[in-house]
Amino acid sequence: MKLRDKFWQWGHPEGCYNNGQDGYGHMAESRMTPMEGCLYLGISKTFMVPVGRKINRRQYNKSFKTLSAVGWECFGVDKYPEKVEQIIEESKEFPNITAAVLDDFVGKSKKRREEGEEVNADVLIKVRERFNNNEVRPIDLWMVLYTREFALDGVDDAPLRPFLDSVNGIIMWTWEEKDVHLIPEKFEALKKLSPNTRKMFGCYLYNFGERKLATAKAVRWQLDFYREKILAGEAEGVVFHTNTMADLDYESYDAALEWMDIHGDEEIG
Repeated sequence: MKLRDKFWQWGHPEGCYNNGQDGYGHMAESRMTPMEGCLYLGISKTFMVPVGRKINRRQYNKSFKTLSAVGWECFGVDKYPEKVEQIIEESKEFPNITAAVLDDFVGKSKKRREEGEEVNADVLIKVRERFNNNEVRPIDLWMVLYTREFALDGVDDAPLRPFLDSVNGIIMWTWEEKDVHLIPEKFEALKKLSPNTRKMFGCYLYNFGERKLATAKAVRWQLDFYREKILAGEAEGVVFHTNTMADLDYESYDAALEWMDIHGDEEIG
């Protein structure tokens, strides 16, 4: 296995952040699709996250035919079990569908509670079990967790633990680039908070949290750190965010490509 086989893309509908859409300060226009993003970044796995856009899922699944793994975003599966069944049904025709992911779980769950809804970890466990033990193939359930959503000492994180333990894996992201230096400490805290849950890292190639371009320096530093953790067996992989700006000559994407050229074909155990 090569190191690049541990990398995923966080895929979005092409152009979804063009011209300042969603308020993240990105005014340029990109045309790169999720599949093109994988080819460009030199990786063969993608999560597909529609971010509220109406899309044709079948068309995207067909475009992903040559990828080794595909995962679909599925927030709300605890409330709408048909979302689980939709992914399982799609996996019958598309054998590379092997994962599902809960995007922004903590933030979206907080909003649901404020609206009077219940979010129950026991229900999420049942969802995971259905994904893992269905009639087609095991599908891993991942969760997005931001470093700002848990403490270094874990004192106030007891209510979060059952949810972290209810999924197969956690993807740890840092929302604002200014907080990248906290990643080593945060990762150690996460390992203590949820020791038995698999881990991956998210790597932003645009600084959404601060509404500006990401820097090459921050990207290189993250990838070097993440490589160490993968080689040490402490993490399973890295998720690049995202295809939707990959064709715009940003230094962060160039840095990621250069890093992958150097390290991507390293043989790992």
